[in-house]
Amino acid sequence: MTQILICEDEKLIANRLKRFVEASLQQPANLHLAHTLSDALAWMAHNKTDLLFLDLNLHGRDGFEVLKRLVHGSFHTIVVSAHTDKAITAFEYGVLDFVGKPFTLERIQRAVKRFEHLEETAPQPTKYLAVRSRDRVDFIEVKDVLFIKAAGIYSELMLQNGDIKVYDKPMNQLLKLLPSTFQRVHKSYVVPMDHIARIENKTANTYILVLKSGHQIPLSRTKRKVLLKQLEASL
Repeated sequence: MTQILICEDEKLIANRLKRFVEASLQQPANLHLAHTLSDALAWMAHNKTDLLFLDLNLHGRDGFEVLKRLVHGSFHTIVVSAHTDKAITAFEYGVLDFVGKPFTLERIQRAVKRFEHLEETAPQPTKYLAVRSRDRVDFIEVKDVLFIKAAGIYSELMLQNGDIKVYDKPMNQLLKLLPSTFQRVHKSYVVPMDHIARIENKTANTYILVLKSGHQIPLSRTKRKVLLKQLEASL
């Protein structure tokens, strides 16, 4: 069953949002309310979360500091905030939707529908990737990613400065967050199109991508024809 957490410090608004979400859901779900960031983090530490409704101002705390601590999770976030001027920035952190206050039932219905029909929507590509390591979360700008390598249930981000960061989602999930310029060129590799210098033929049936950085990336035969057409179209 879908697990939904609502993090809102004003109890009247939290209860109203809970009623609207319940009225909007097409499938059964468990809803939990948290009125502080500490309560939300404590609940999420012991419970699976599929969807988080998050207020950006929790008892005066910097909303984006809250978002930075939570956005690395393997769940979707819908921001509900009166600070509508922050919507573009929120989308850059990979949120699914931004609902302004005061909100209506119809607006919450649209947000919930977007969550329930994720495969039918085209989410805004994020500009940052949150990489969690021990007691900290680092934010990597997507433009700094040279290429990505699959590593089981994780993905390795190869950065232009030579660093390697481990992202805690597999390649297929990570691709949903990235701009369309990132293309899967091999079962284990994703490359931004604008980093490709050329395609080389190593043997009769083996191809590689040579990046502008000099890195050589395996290229599958099935992806070669598609990639050639995309590269020709971009010229």
